[in-house]
Amino acid sequence: MPRLLVKSLAASLLPLGLAWRAAAGGSLPEDLAGPTPEYPSCDIRVVYQGGSVVLEGLVFDPTPVSGDYEMRISQRGANRSDIRQSGDFEAAPGVPGSVSLVSLSLGDSGYDATLHVRWDDGAADCTRQVSAGTRL
Repeated sequence: MPRLLVKSLAASLLPLGLAWRAAAGGSLPEDLAGPTPEYPSCDIRVVYQGGSVVLEGLVFDPTPVSGDYEMRISQRGANRSDIRQSGDFEAAPGVPGSVSLVSLSLGDSGYDATLHVRWDDGAADCTRQVSAGTRL
């Protein structure tokens, strides 16, 4: 592939990649994002699909990282339910690593989600509340 075409393609895709990482809760380069966040870090991505909500636990780090996780989701309201997923994870450097994925009916009640990740020298906790009829 000609060098000019590669440079042009890379330049046009960079803003798209930065926007995707920001929307996914990922980090931006230090000169664009302000203070450097602590790593590894986590997030719970919420995506609405029709009458369902998908909750995805994510781990971020600029270097390869591994450890274990636990994600708990509790349904509020009259029809209470609790979901717990746990296990080991490995995340590639610089990209969000998916550690847990749950799809639920949105219904008349909301959900409380907590993700706890641990690695050799630390841990991180993330929480997210999803209300019925609310788009985050």
